[in-house]
Amino acid sequence: MSNWEDIQHGFQISAAGCAMVMHYILIQLIINHSPKSIGQYKYLMLLISIFEIIYAVLDVIVQPIFHSFGATFMLIVNLKNSHVIKKIWEVLAVTYCGFFGSSMAIFSIHYMYRYWVISGNTKNLNWFKGKRVFIWLIGPFSNGLIWALVGYFLCYPRKSSDDYLRESVKETLGLNIDRIVYFAPYFYEKSDSGQNDVYWPSFIGISLDSLSINISLGFVIYYGTRCWRQMNTIITSSSIMEGSLQNQLFYALVAQTAIPIFLMHIPALTMFMFSFFELDAGHLSGIVSMTIALFPALDPIPTILIISSYRNAVKDYMSSTCRSLSKPFRCLIPKKKSARTNTSSTH
Repeated sequence: MSNWEDIQHGFQISAAGCAMVMHYILIQLIINHSPKSIGQYKYLMLLISIFEIIYAVLDVIVQPIFHSFGATFMLIVNLKNSHVIKKIWEVLAVTYCGFFGSSMAIFSIHYMYRYWVISGNTKNLNWFKGKRVFIWLIGPFSNGLIWALVGYFLCYPRKSSDDYLRESVKETLGLNIDRIVYFAPYFYEKSDSGQNDVYWPSFIGISLDSLSINISLGFVIYYGTRCWRQMNTIITSSSIMEGSLQNQLFYALVAQTAIPIFLMHIPALTMFMFSFFELDAGHLSGIVSMTIALFPALDPIPTILIISSYRNAVKDYMSSTCRSLSKPFRCLIPKKKSARTNTSSTH
């Protein structure tokens, strides 16, 4: 295994550890320090945290390696020293793809909820009460299922892709293509005459993936824009405290959404475009592994910092911890002599 892969795997493990710590803090804040007026929304916030914890664990288990070469972009799982059968690793790899695909759909639900809260649409909000809240999971699950099925059936390895990638995988990553699990959209195949023939299943698969992400992103933009416009009405017509809370929740959600867009979807889209135009990204494609691993580690931070009740709870905890830690050392600080003592000593 190359040093570059060691760096990637070390980074993935470190990022997962950070994600566990940050989400543990956020979950404790949501449960114990959420304002009462936040209502059912705290359960949606808990859903994102649980989703991202599972994603971080899956990222450490699968330890995906991304590799770009010519007309394809690969997700690789190295089977070296693994005693688990190959089929299980294939299922884990497509599950990882499914989580990637469902991430934006989860955020779209949050934007819809936030808009209905701000606009006072109690009829739609009733669908988030009780067991009916699980209906909203159909969207993210469907997106994830599309990504998993596309990976397994339309981007599954075949002899032509094995032959095309074998030398590159060996030279660049030092891996034997027969000892790895990989999924790759191989867009063009060489015909017997040496011409590039379009492999339509790969194009269809990537089109389905892109469509599912763009639909979710469309919901985010549509409801996010309406939510932002409605914020002005809330700030002028409701109490300052209520308007401030809605402001904080909205901007925390915007920051949370921006993180996966810039760390997951834009890097992945860039690699797909490289493959479409048959451009090699080389070792730079490995950066995608790192940026994706950062997503669950960084995503809780905006919520902790922007929502005042959470931020104040963290400040209070840190202040009390510092005070308790400094107590044993207070005896080492010399006490100042009083002015009266100094005066009597001179006589």
